[in-house]
Amino acid sequence: MKTSIAFCGATILLFAAFNTHAGIIAGPITNPANGHDYYLLTPNSWSESERQAESLGGTLAIIKSAAEQEWVFSKFGAYGGTNRNLWLGFHRETPDRFVSMTGGQMNYSNWGPGQPDNGGGVENCVDIWASGSWNDSKGYWNDAVDWTSCNGVVEVPGKSKEPALTDKEKALIGTWYVNGDPSQPCWIAGTENLIFAIDQNNDASRVIFTPEGFLFSPKWKQHAEIVKDKLLWSKGNWWSRKPSEFGNGKTSPAVDGAPLHIIAD
Repeated sequence: MKTSIAFCGATILLFAAFNTHAGIIAGPITNPANGHDYYLLTPNSWSESERQAESLGGTLAIIKSAAEQEWVFSKFGAYGGTNRNLWLGFHRETPDRFVSMTGGQMNYSNWGPGQPDNGGGVENCVDIWASGSWNDSKGYWNDAVDWTSCNGVVEVPGKSKEPALTDKEKALIGTWYVNGDPSQPCWIAGTENLIFAIDQNNDASRVIFTPEGFLFSPKWKQHAEIVKDKLLWSKGNWWSRKPSEFGNGKTSPAVDGAPLHIIAD
C-alpha cells in the first residue's frame, strides 16, 4: 500500500511537470509496416522536441531500416509543401558512437557526405536534411547542435506492444532526495507501461531499462548505479531513498546546474 501511494502521488507530479503540450502539425499517422503512430511537431530544439515526444507516449523517431527511412522522409520531409529538417531519436553517447532514445545501438544509418563530423565538438543530435538542402543531400542524416530548430518526428509504439512494468521497474517508484537533502525531494513515477524520473525542479524525463540491463534517460544523458537505497550519478551527485542529516549549515552540492539523468544497473 505504501508503494501504491508513492506511485499515485509521483504520477500526479509527473503530469504536472508536463505543462507545455506538444505543438503538433500532423498526426497521428500510422506506418502500416510496424503499426506505430507518428506525429510531426512544430520546429524546436532537439531536447524540447524529445520532451514533447515523451509527453505523447513515445520518443523521437528511431529509424531501423531503409524502408522506415523512406517512409518517414516521404511523409514528413516536405509536409504541407514546406521542406523540413527532421529530428530523429538518436544522440551521441561517445565521440564515435550514437545510440537510440531507447538505449539501443544504431544498427542502420543514412549519413550524408562527410557526416557525422561533430562540428565544433557540440553536434550531438541527429536530423534528416530536408529536400532542397545544400549539396543535394536531401534525405541524408546529419549531426547537429541541440538548439538547432528542426521539426521533430515522434514515434509512438502500438499500445498492444507496450509491456507492463517489471517488478524491478516498480521497485524504483517513489520519493528520493538529491544528495540526501530533505529540502530537495525528487521522484521516480510510472504509468502501467512507462517510468519517469522527476528532478527537484520538476523536470521530468522518461527512463527505460535497456537490454543490457541499464536504466537509461536519453533526455538527460547521465548514468546512475543503483547501490542499496541510492542512485549514484555519473556527475558526482546521488539520490537517496532516505533524507540524510544536514547539520552546521551544510547543504547538498550543486552539480553544474544540470538536470539529473539516469542509467543504472
